[in-house]
Amino acid sequence: MRNRTMLIALAVTLAFAAGCSGSKSQKTSFADNSSWGSRELLDGARTSALSSMKSASRRDAKAHAERGMDLAERCLMSAPEEPGCYYWRAVNTGLYYKVHIIGYQKGIRRMISDCKKVIELKPGYDHAGAYRILGEIYTQLPRTAGRPDSITRDLDLAEEYLRKAVRLAPSYPENHLALADTLFRNDRIKDALEELAQTKELAPHWRTDASYDDWRMSARDLEKKIARANR
Repeated sequence: MRNRTMLIALAVTLAFAAGCSGSKSQKTSFADNSSWGSRELLDGARTSALSSMKSASRRDAKAHAERGMDLAERCLMSAPEEPGCYYWRAVNTGLYYKVHIIGYQKGIRRMISDCKKVIELKPGYDHAGAYRILGEIYTQLPRTAGRPDSITRDLDLAEEYLRKAVRLAPSYPENHLALADTLFRNDRIKDALEELAQTKELAPHWRTDASYDDWRMSARDLEKKIARANR
């Protein structure tokens, strides 16, 4: 299973294909959850995101993400100061635009806004996940876009966000891995290797994390890219 922020990063690279909706059946299931409180809605938004990540088809992935966005928005109506509602709305929004490119800039703006709200409410939420998502967004976006007001890649800003994630949650491997990738893309090879070494040192302590195998694979891929760049 791909980890949360790596999937979100993929969602903003424009390497998408349009998916089928499947929203009609999802809306029917929403009615069954009309009595849920904020905690159930939050858990539902999180579960929908994880289901979207694991979905084998774009249709199912999109449907789960749509459901997750709906549950997160209802969570916000019930508990407008709950950081998790904003966080999982951002995650599900990223997953939705992974399979539905149309209007992706609107989705990016929503994700950025939600992440900033999480930071305002609880900056350390999900191992500083909001900072991590922002760093991934500004790393993976294209350098240029069709409109002058489009949000585009900014590696310096990405590094700033990711260093904040590392400061808040220094023991979480994914923060160092994301920073290593950003530094590598910004031609900071030595610094990237240092963060990659931190990732490899910390990862064994997180063997039970659902993203553990993906961290190992991503770290290995990045190590190969750095080796090729140093030839």
